[in-house]
Amino acid sequence: MFTDKVIYVFISLPDILGTMSLHCVCGVFVFLSLCLISIPPRCHGGNVLVFPFDGSHWINMKILLEELDPRGHNLTVIREDNSWYIPEKSPLYTSITFDLKEGLEDIFDAFVQEHMKREGASRLTFFKDTLHLFSMLPHAHSLWTDATIKMFEDQNMMNSLKNSNYDLVLTDPAVAPGLVLAKYLKLPVVLNVRWITSGDGHFVLAPSPLSYIPVPGSGLTDKMNFIQRVKNMLFHSIILFQQKFVLGPCYETLCNKYIEGGCDIISLLQEDSSANQPSLCQQTWRTLFKVLGSVAILCSKGGSRLNFLF
Repeated sequence: MFTDKVIYVFISLPDILGTMSLHCVCGVFVFLSLCLISIPPRCHGGNVLVFPFDGSHWINMKILLEELDPRGHNLTVIREDNSWYIPEKSPLYTSITFDLKEGLEDIFDAFVQEHMKREGASRLTFFKDTLHLFSMLPHAHSLWTDATIKMFEDQNMMNSLKNSNYDLVLTDPAVAPGLVLAKYLKLPVVLNVRWITSGDGHFVLAPSPLSYIPVPGSGLTDKMNFIQRVKNMLFHSIILFQQKFVLGPCYETLCNKYIEGGCDIISLLQEDSSANQPSLCQQTWRTLFKVLGSVAILCSKGGSRLNFLF
C-alpha cells in the first residue's frame, strides 16, 4: 500500500568520501577533471564586417582575421575589384567586391617615382614633395568617395548589408569609407592600425602635447629644444591644413548626403572613443598604442568589443 508521503534522504559529500578508499577518491577526482577538460569552452562568435585598406595595411588586417576566424567569428570583407593583395576568395572570409575607377597601385607608383627623382634633402625638395602629396591625396580619396557613393546607391547591396545583422565594423582608418559605412549602418567600430586619413591617430584620440610628442615625418624625438618644438608645430599645422582643406572636402558630399545631420571624419573617429566608454579603456588608450604598435585597437561602444573579438 503506497502513500503520498515523500521521504528525503540527505547524504553529504564527506560522508560518501569517508566510506571510500583514497585510491577511489583520487580516481573520481581524475575522472571529473578529465570531464571538465574535455568540455569545449563557450564561443560567442560574432558577425563582423571588415573594411580594409590595400597594400601593406592588409598585412596587419590579415593577421587579425587569422586570429578571429578560429574563434568562430563570421567575417565579411569589402574589397575593390582591382585589389593588390586582398583575394576575392579565401577560407577566412566571404568577400563583397565594389568597383574602383582607377587602381591605387598606379597612383602610388607615380608618387613614389616622383619622390625618387628628388635629390637631396633641401627645403625646396620638401616643399615640392608636400605639394605633390597634396595633389595626390585628394585624387586617391576622391576615388574611394566615388566608389562608396556607388555602394550606397546600390540598394541591393545596402539591403544585404542591413539584413546581415553585423555586430560591428572592423576597418582601417587610413581611408574613411569604413567609418562612414559604420555610421550609416549604426554599428560600433573597431579600428585597426594607428594611421588615419591625416596621419597619426594618436593626435586625434588622445592627449598629444606637441612639446613632447613628435609629428610623423618631422624626424624628431620626445626630447626637443625650443627650435625643434617650433618645427614640430609647423609639421602639425601642415597636417591640420591637409585634413581641413585637402581631405575633408573629399568626404563632405558623402557625409551630407547619407549621414543624418552630416559628419566629418575626425568626429567619426572621436565618436566611439568618447561615448560611454568604461574608465579602463580611457586610461589604457595611450598604453594600447605603445604596446600594440601597428595593431592598435579602439575600445568602442559598450566597452566589451575587445572581449567580443579576442
